[in-house]
Amino acid sequence: MKNIKPLLFAGLMAPGLALADASDFSYIEAAYLQGDINGVEVDGFDIKASLEFVDRILAVMSVTDLGLDDDTSGVQFDGGIQSIGLGYVFGRNDTASVYGTASYIEYDVQSRTRAFTFDSDSEGAQFELGVRINFSPEAELFVAVTHTDLGQGDEETTPGAGLVYQFLPALAGTLTYTRNNDDDLMGLGLRLTF
Repeated sequence: MKNIKPLLFAGLMAPGLALADASDFSYIEAAYLQGDINGVEVDGFDIKASLEFVDRILAVMSVTDLGLDDDTSGVQFDGGIQSIGLGYVFGRNDTASVYGTASYIEYDVQSRTRAFTFDSDSEGAQFELGVRINFSPEAELFVAVTHTDLGQGDEETTPGAGLVYQFLPALAGTLTYTRNNDDDLMGLGLRLTF
């Protein structure tokens, strides 16, 4: 009987979560990235876009470009990641939104030293499940888990979190952080909502 009460409460709350107002999912965001990938310090930029073109259905895309933070070592590194996909908002209200996305993703990595050049291209699928929590009309916290599968056993799951603060009606600042076993990246950016 004790287990039934939480289930009944969740059942009563679910319709409100699914039918009420929500955070805006139509935006373009640009961010400066800095962090550590496999023990190497990198920096670069990230551009993301999301469009809710039908109620609860999203089109999503992102472009990321990373390079060495310090070019004095004689090594050059350039990494590019592009993705495009669709998403769905499972539920939302004035306090929170739950969403998921599925995307096609491409990785392009080039590394050069004085005597050696390495190029690698790979493609696969990426899945993200996230929650956006509104602390106030201006401030939002989000947490997400991203799973990337490039085939042949090359898989990784990366948790991430971030803050969004809206300082103008259509413009917000963003702070993001992602980390897995080998990599961690922090981003600072701007989001334009439309």
